[in-house]
Amino acid sequence: MRKLLILLIVIISISLLTACSTAKDLNNKMRSVAGDLPGVYKINVKQGNVFTQEMVDQLRPGMDKRQVKFLLGTPLLVDPFHTDRWDYFYTLDQAGKRKEQERITVIFDGDKLASLKGNFKPSNEFKPMMINTEVVDVPKRKVKEKGFIEKALHTLGIEYEEKH
Repeated sequence: MRKLLILLIVIISISLLTACSTAKDLNNKMRSVAGDLPGVYKINVKQGNVFTQEMVDQLRPGMDKRQVKFLLGTPLLVDPFHTDRWDYFYTLDQAGKRKEQERITVIFDGDKLASLKGNFKPSNEFKPMMINTEVVDVPKRKVKEKGFIEKALHTLGIEYEEKH
């Protein structure tokens, strides 16, 4: 009887441990199959800072933090223990699968840009920053003539200003 009880406990514990490990594998298999089913919509997820090679090409040694922030945006990660290091990350998941993963680490010496690390490399070709500016002609505003009541109020010293 005692041997039967021990055997039963061993069999139950082995089956429980096996069930835990196969449940994880089964869950992963179900996820992969569900992603391939027709009609199942998976959203595209963009996370982090979007930066391009053109933006990185505009970085120059000696730029201050304000200029770097203007070009690349606010860093995703600023380590409080290493304030001279900014980390920019970008990931793109399309249909549940990782398609792109980019990273740039900007290192400063004091307040000036010292070096870059990451997926993008700055080019040797100098490309000045291009800002799209358009000149728009705004027509002169026509001054509306004062009416009889406004003229009368003006003679009495009361000014009436219309809000626009």
